[in-house]
Amino acid sequence: MQTPKRGKRLIVVGDVHGQYQPLVTLLQHAGVIDSKLNWTGGHDRLIQMGDILDRGPNAEEANNLLDKIQVQAMQAGGEVIRLVGNHELEVLLSNFSISGLNGVDAIHLRDKLTRRVETGQMRAAYAYKGFLFTHAGVTRKLYKIFQMQLDDPNAYNISVLINLIFRESIKHQFFKHPIFNISLSRAGSDKFGGIFWEDLLDLVNSFEQSPVWQIVGHTQVEHIIIDQVSRLIAVDVGLYRRMQYLVIDENNKLQICEAPQV
Repeated sequence: MQTPKRGKRLIVVGDVHGQYQPLVTLLQHAGVIDSKLNWTGGHDRLIQMGDILDRGPNAEEANNLLDKIQVQAMQAGGEVIRLVGNHELEVLLSNFSISGLNGVDAIHLRDKLTRRVETGQMRAAYAYKGFLFTHAGVTRKLYKIFQMQLDDPNAYNISVLINLIFRESIKHQFFKHPIFNISLSRAGSDKFGGIFWEDLLDLVNSFEQSPVWQIVGHTQVEHIIIDQVSRLIAVDVGLYRRMQYLVIDENNKLQICEAPQV
């Protein structure tokens, strides 16, 4: 019997932090890779929210897998979107201590990440059907800055502006824009952080309701949270203990899915 045709989906995966095998299990459960780790998602889109690196034992394997299926998805008419998290950002900034890598490996990784940013294989923000995706979120303060620069500060226009700022910052090695701020709650010097370092509680408290729907990782939560009041969705559940992911279907319906522990 022929399998019914599946509508195009967007699958959202939170921070990985070197948890390669849980990532594989999750992607197979979502139906976007097969047993040989090849892309089977067709026209689906997969977005990974950043922080592939550090903490877990197999960051390189996770990184290489996402590299491979990014190419395969594009060839199949799908897409793999990779965001930069604060752990990747620190390597891009040549702050190698957070990575745990030795000097030569860290420099090699920095140069590799830089090329990916330059080519668009990795980005700081993404927008899809009115949802704005960044690693840690856009606070009210940051939104007001964007509002002054954009005629229509919708999710798509904000993502375009963020990516322009990010690429130019990487190109000129100048990281003074507020998107790079580190909040006080994350041992930084600013009340509110930028899109890589903002704490979820600070993000929620920065406004009564986000002007656009936002999907974020960075701050680990017990389970995926869909906050209708704040218009925020938090997806970093820690793959080492829970393999939840979010699916947005072609009708913008949200579904929280979970792969079984193995």
